[in-house]
Amino acid sequence: MAIVTLEAAKRQLNISQDDTSLDDELQLYVDAVGAAVEKARGETIDRRTIVAEEVAARRSSFLLASVPIVSITSTVSVDGSQVWDPSDLRVDASSGMVTVASGPAVSGAVLVTYTAGYDPVPAHYQLAALIILQHLWETQRGVMGVSLGGDGEPVMMPGFAIPRRALELLGLSIPGVA
Repeated sequence: MAIVTLEAAKRQLNISQDDTSLDDELQLYVDAVGAAVEKARGETIDRRTIVAEEVAARRSSFLLASVPIVSITSTVSVDGSQVWDPSDLRVDASSGMVTVASGPAVSGAVLVTYTAGYDPVPAHYQLAALIILQHLWETQRGVMGVSLGGDGEPVMMPGFAIPRRALELLGLSIPGVA
């Protein structure tokens, strides 16, 4: 599942579903905007399985980077000598903090397989992604003029110009607005 689909992107851009001439290029935009929304939010939006190596120095807790966490499938030491039962782990879904409730503390490098993200993706994140996609698509094609101020004014973020209305939907502060 993606934050937005190719079909939703075509609807947003008023491109006929039957017109496949731009599908490859448009799919790049769909993929890129998903990554941009996740980066802006600082969380995993598109639900997926993640395998990550974490390092803990004999602790009863460790932190997973991709949140919100849905579930942990497995936790095993890199050398395979120790396995933690997922039912023995307590997870704070929003912070990514995993605490060993029973059993040995985590020591050294462990491979954690877990699921993170939303299902379904919240509507306001989908709409923000579509607004960003439309903005990038139209500015690349010269459809829009440069807007100086007002609701359509883009706000520069690292690597992307995100319109203010998309920032608001993502729940992000708008730079320069008191």
